[in-house]
Amino acid sequence: MKIAVVSDIHQSAHWRKLINHAADFDKIIFLGDEFDCWTNKWPLQMDNAENIITFKKSYPGKIDLCWSNHAISYFLDERCSGYQSNHAAGIEEFYKKNKEFYNVIYIYDKWIFSHGGVSAKWMKSCGINELNEINQLFKDKPNFFKWVGPDGYGNNPKEGPLWIRTEALINNYVQGYNQIAGHTENLQPRIVKKYKQIFVFCDTPGHNYLTVIDTKTNDVEFVNLK
Repeated sequence: MKIAVVSDIHQSAHWRKLINHAADFDKIIFLGDEFDCWTNKWPLQMDNAENIITFKKSYPGKIDLCWSNHAISYFLDERCSGYQSNHAAGIEEFYKKNKEFYNVIYIYDKWIFSHGGVSAKWMKSCGINELNEINQLFKDKPNFFKWVGPDGYGNNPKEGPLWIRTEALINNYVQGYNQIAGHTENLQPRIVKKYKQIFVFCDTPGHNYLTVIDTKTNDVEFVNLK
């Protein structure tokens, strides 16, 4: 399966280059964070987010959307960096209106796709044993996905899939699965191999990389969309 992954959006419109190339991929997955950035231009942020939903509706079986920390910030009483109090009501309404299109994780061919990554220790702390329980847990008990701490950066293996950082994930991963995540910025996309598992971290400051994964061969390609 050939999957294109768009990491944290944060207002960037580079993803739109995919609109005319959707047929090139079996799946297109957005890892979240549609809102909040240093420039915070309006109404461009909302227009961009709405365009992603339109794209999703145009290819309902092909495009997947992930929940993220900058999303739950607006309806679970969290406050991420860049939180926009003057636009909070509109952003909250956007997510409530479109919640049917979002999940925390997607799994294809032993690859886990999520905003931050899934830690085995977090799963145990929530009392869940199977990855396929995670999306339902979010619907039933979303507070399990809030910030845990005590590490101020989130580099704690007990953090959930919307908050966990790179090193904590690598040191407490779910065995038997490769993972791809955004959330933690690197100057360039990063691949980490540990034993027989692969971790791909694709969030960058420019929010301009497309990550392409062949889940059968485990080949990973990074495409600069600028």
